[in-house]
Amino acid sequence: MADNMIDNSAPEWALAKYAHDLSFSDIDEKARHHISKMIFDVIIISIGAYNRNHQSGKINEDFNLEYNKSDTGSSLWSGRGKMPANTAALCNGTWAEILDYQDVVVDPRNNGHLGVTIIPAAFAVAEREKSSGADLITAIAAGLEVAIAVLRAVGRKHRSGGRGFRTTSLAGPLGAAVACAKLLKVDVEQVLYALGIAGACSPNGLMPSLAPANGSFGMDKDWVNGQAAQLGVNAADLAKRGMTASERVVTGEMGIVASHSHGDGQALIVPNSGTPSIVKISLKKYACCYGVHSAMDAAAILCIEKQLSPDDLDKIIVRVKADSAKTLSTRKISNHMAARFSLPYAVALAVVKQDNISMHDFEEPAIFDQIIIKLMDKVEIIADQELTDFHIQTGGFPAQIEIYSGSEKYVKRVDYPMGSSQRPMSWDDIEDKFFELTKGHFSPEQCQKIINSGKKISIMEDINQLSQLL
Repeated sequence: MADNMIDNSAPEWALAKYAHDLSFSDIDEKARHHISKMIFDVIIISIGAYNRNHQSGKINEDFNLEYNKSDTGSSLWSGRGKMPANTAALCNGTWAEILDYQDVVVDPRNNGHLGVTIIPAAFAVAEREKSSGADLITAIAAGLEVAIAVLRAVGRKHRSGGRGFRTTSLAGPLGAAVACAKLLKVDVEQVLYALGIAGACSPNGLMPSLAPANGSFGMDKDWVNGQAAQLGVNAADLAKRGMTASERVVTGEMGIVASHSHGDGQALIVPNSGTPSIVKISLKKYACCYGVHSAMDAAAILCIEKQLSPDDLDKIIVRVKADSAKTLSTRKISNHMAARFSLPYAVALAVVKQDNISMHDFEEPAIFDQIIIKLMDKVEIIADQELTDFHIQTGGFPAQIEIYSGSEKYVKRVDYPMGSSQRPMSWDDIEDKFFELTKGHFSPEQCQKIINSGKKISIMEDINQLSQLL
């Protein structure tokens, strides 16, 4: 479409142009390494969920294998074959969400998960297009920056006051669409239209399954993430073939900001250069909601320092930001998801296991451990205004633990958990996570090859070099 038919003054145009023009050389070494870790992290999390035979991933993948299995196409990270890129993104994206072990955007304007949506989509297209590792990293960087810019424009009220629109579904498909469009090497207008197509369909991720008052903790949350990744692939493919969309899907009348900011919107700000937001994306040490991580760290540190055991404790007060105190308050541990989104469970677990916590502690049968269940009765959750203000100002997820034992009171506050930019995970930490998640899935020889390849994504001539090892 001719340039004169496009509103080049709109912020969406500037955002699309930024993504289109971003090159590998614009991304500094720290951000390149971080994205490589994110790619590797998402893949191994998906394999970990498959190894645990989680039903949301299995039901979805079994269904799609009935109709879409192919000898060519993009790989299923479960190792069960190949599918068209959009369906592979759906399956891999669903698996990637299940364990709640994924990346987290930490920003004063908004929080949520983006890599878990963008990476399955971009990786599937990169396989199909035989893209280089550098091209994949650049595409993911562009998608992440675009999605974060959208989240900052929207603000955080789409998830407050009883509302339940997920960050993953509001911005994840837009970032995925841009990343995929970049891998397809389309022009700026087609990047803009990919953004518009995904944005028109993206506000479809409600969170009733995560509401403690509803008590359902169902599988739909996982599939929604896969659907968001699939939407990103479809939007880019359609834009390349000539489909148009609104050029003002974020800031225009009836756009995302108008529909979801609830008075909290701001201008859509495009990065001046480089990828300034990438290093702010956290990875996870624990396989559970990020909102419980600081409390777990604080409880474990305090118990280790003071040599406290569960029998020594009379009461545990957990101070967190206000919305975490409400949304993470569940005490009825009915399944793995309820455990992953429960502050009482997470803190009791940290007291009992201290520095020996694994992903299996958020799985059956561990989640029904009666020592932990009984200790939950001693856990009190308090919404703390100071911690709420800290969260609003920094985007961080602080927590303060107060342990009462006899006449003693012990206090520990953690503002940024392990995996944050303030306390980043090393490649050794990622390797430990790899072995935890993929135990029994690969031979020792395969494991070493996969780890070596994960560290070399940026210099791969064809990303299939990694996917073939999976």
